[in-house]
Amino acid sequence: MLRAGIAALVLALAGLGGCSEATGPEREIVASQLYNQYCARCHGADGKPTAAAPTASSFAVAANVERLTDEGIKGVIRAGRGQMPGFGERFTDATLQVLVAYVRKLPAAKPETKASGASAPAP
Repeated sequence: MLRAGIAALVLALAGLGGCSEATGPEREIVASQLYNQYCARCHGADGKPTAAAPTASSFAVAANVERLTDEGIKGVIRAGRGQMPGFGERFTDATLQVLVAYVRKLPAAKPETKASGASAPAP
């Protein structure tokens, strides 16, 4: 009977100490899915602001992305800015880093990379 009680206690404690957001083999972090779910509604699938949020930052303009550090972008995601709501602690640091890396790649995939909208030279 004592063993059954100890086993139940161990199982209960194991449930309390688990991770709230798994990474690794349990659940892959897919940056495009995160971005599309949480960001694209305002910032656009291609990084350009949508009609729903025309004043949102454009991630298709390299200068807009490059002016912030990774920690700065994470801070904006957590706290929000202007009309953008903050996501608080919804994302782990690992998830945020994957999302930041995705946002940083958006200008590279677009011809519009300068604040002026001029096309970038071919690499």
